[in-house]
Amino acid sequence: MAVGFGSLWVADCADNTLNRIDLKNEKLSAVINTGIANPRGETNVVIGDGSVWVASNRSGSITRIDPHDNSISSVIRVDADTYYLSFGLKFLWATTPTGRELEKIDPRTNTLVQRIPVGRDPGFLVAGENAVWVQEQADGTVARISPETGKVTGRVKVSDTLKYGDIDAGGGNIWLRTTTGQTYVVIDPETLDILARVGKESGSGALRYTSSGIWTTSHDIHTLSWWFPTTFRH
Repeated sequence: MAVGFGSLWVADCADNTLNRIDLKNEKLSAVINTGIANPRGETNVVIGDGSVWVASNRSGSITRIDPHDNSISSVIRVDADTYYLSFGLKFLWATTPTGRELEKIDPRTNTLVQRIPVGRDPGFLVAGENAVWVQEQADGTVARISPETGKVTGRVKVSDTLKYGDIDAGGGNIWLRTTTGQTYVVIDPETLDILARVGKESGSGALRYTSSGIWTTSHDIHTLSWWFPTTFRH
């Protein structure tokens, strides 16, 4: 899901559509036939450069939607099994677990401009805090990649595996939702030190950072949690 342009945008994995919900009246305002690359649900919707983006076909495509009229403005060819997206640092970024790559897409030309090798089974990612951060799920690591050079500039070992989970950036930190060991981990983006391991293990789930605190979900036990902000110094 993503929030923008006065709406909540939801990938409907059952119907292979992108659904738009008006935040004012909480009603469905549009159903867009984009397709969904991973109908099992391990995917996301992102907003950037005045558009909404969704991974739309397992064979390798990302669909760009114009929120002003809900039209499909472009379909971008990428590598097969591209499921995970993040928009930031002027580009759209995506990962393909089978290809073990981070893909860099230029929104000005709607083209894939760089493929960057990463670790095993790359999953969710975030572009923020001056870098692109990728969960290397099978390695239990988070990779830091320079958006300018495409080079991996560091890694932090979090656990034996980072299967599923989530990642976000903000407030001078990287926030990593984990499936085992704890609820989430806080990482210093400069030193790559783990600043904190927070909460009890609660299975797979999502995470979003806000300046007021942290939201996490726990899919396996069907809970939504709010964590009050804590200052983590570098």
